[in-house]
Amino acid sequence: MLIISNSLNNISDEGCLKVAASLVSRIKKAVPEALIVTYERRSELSDMHFEINNKLMLSKELFSLLRKHKEEIIYIPFPARPFATALRIFILSLYSRKKPKVISVMKYRMGLISKILLRAGGADFVVFSKEAEEFYDTIVGEKHVSYLKTGVDTQKFVPVSKEKKEALKEKYGFDARPVILHVGHLNRGRNVAQLMKLDKKYQILLVTSTLTKNEQDIELKNELLKSPNIKIIDDYIPHIEEVYQLSDAYFFPVVEQGRCIDVPLSVMEAASCNKPIITTDFGEMKQFKGKKDFYFIESFDENGLNALAEKALACEDAETRSAVLDYDWKNAVSYLTKI
Repeated sequence: MLIISNSLNNISDEGCLKVAASLVSRIKKAVPEALIVTYERRSELSDMHFEINNKLMLSKELFSLLRKHKEEIIYIPFPARPFATALRIFILSLYSRKKPKVISVMKYRMGLISKILLRAGGADFVVFSKEAEEFYDTIVGEKHVSYLKTGVDTQKFVPVSKEKKEALKEKYGFDARPVILHVGHLNRGRNVAQLMKLDKKYQILLVTSTLTKNEQDIELKNELLKSPNIKIIDDYIPHIEEVYQLSDAYFFPVVEQGRCIDVPLSVMEAASCNKPIITTDFGEMKQFKGKKDFYFIESFDENGLNALAEKALACEDAETRSAVLDYDWKNAVSYLTKI
């Protein structure tokens, strides 16, 4: 097996990079002989790295490797403009002896030329949301699309006792009042300004990716910090599961396509810790409608949001973990190591 990616990084606290690192590290453990090839970003997971400095992935060394390789090829691209991504997939398909499987974590609106390139390349797509499956079905045909339920390490993100939760609150500087958590990019496109509408009786924690620290909306950050109950952590947290475990509810306000990967990992991780979820119906979240302790946002009216938060926080024994157990990373690894 040959895995090619520009989405691997030694610190993976951003959605797309986290998907790549989670999959590749687990595949390598299951199939030690798998060859991990990186370009653009270097990684400790790499077996081989190519310095490719052009947007088309043109590389004699890479193409020579593809021509020689007879086994399965998995391509995990970092999301870029749809046309650029489609062109790279098409070029990769031309030089590969076997058509690659492309891990697509985020769908974008595509123009006609991009769709033609994807069809002509003949690559298969592996997607992590039902919505993405339907999207790619219309472009390349359902025979070329596989939908996998995946996106959470259910052994790492686990519920903890009330005593452990209180100890973690103290460790991170919170008191006993309810903590509402959001993990993600700090920009208006993620709709995180909605955090300011939550009642001041709640402690709000926003944890942002260190890899996107230079892309933060500073104006928005300053607005958020004016609220005395909002705390922002933008340093790397090695045990990220702890911030989920200390929280009392998780808040996911993203609505705009392209602002998050199709299966929001942070929501899955919070649910795996048995936290009540306050969410939009973005991407794969649609599949959790009707599930216990998932509270869906119908509007961003301040009174409505706080009523929803109060309802979620009134739940003393949330049961969201059972809804995401089928989304463990092992499902994707099992599928990808058998192809």
